[in-house]
Amino acid sequence: MGTYLGDYKKDSTIYFCWDTNDKSGASITRATNGAIKIYKADGTAESTAGITDTEDFDGISGVHNCKIDLSSNAFYSTGNDYSVVLSGAVIDGETVNAVLATFSIQNRFAASELFEKAAKLLVNKAVQNKLTGAVDYYDDDGETILLTHTPADQESIITRNPS
Repeated sequence: MGTYLGDYKKDSTIYFCWDTNDKSGASITRATNGAIKIYKADGTAESTAGITDTEDFDGISGVHNCKIDLSSNAFYSTGNDYSVVLSGAVIDGETVNAVLATFSIQNRFAASELFEKAAKLLVNKAVQNKLTGAVDYYDDDGETILLTHTPADQESIITRNPS
């Protein structure tokens, strides 16, 4: 199983290095490059869109760099996990098929829209109207209101209802 690279925002660019070795473990370049393919979730549909495979990165035999431009194709959509697969490479006389890495696009809570909005509420401007008690929480631009809390009085309890 490949290394999990993380949860990326839509239209990001991913970079990672991977290596090839001979039977004794020494670094070796690929005799046949094969293809790097991306698979979405558990499906068999694949894409090679946006992939740049640099063999022997920086002149180092056996160390390769992979760049994946997630903005290159609609195949790369939010809410999914992806596998980066090497297919049909020949290394030290052997055909190699391997999972190089896995990643996701906005498919974990920390990168979700809800989480981003909650973080903005904590760090951005908030203004309370002294007459109504309503609190407006603003976006990064300081003008767009993300959320308004309006209090409702009931005897000794004040409840704030988002609107």
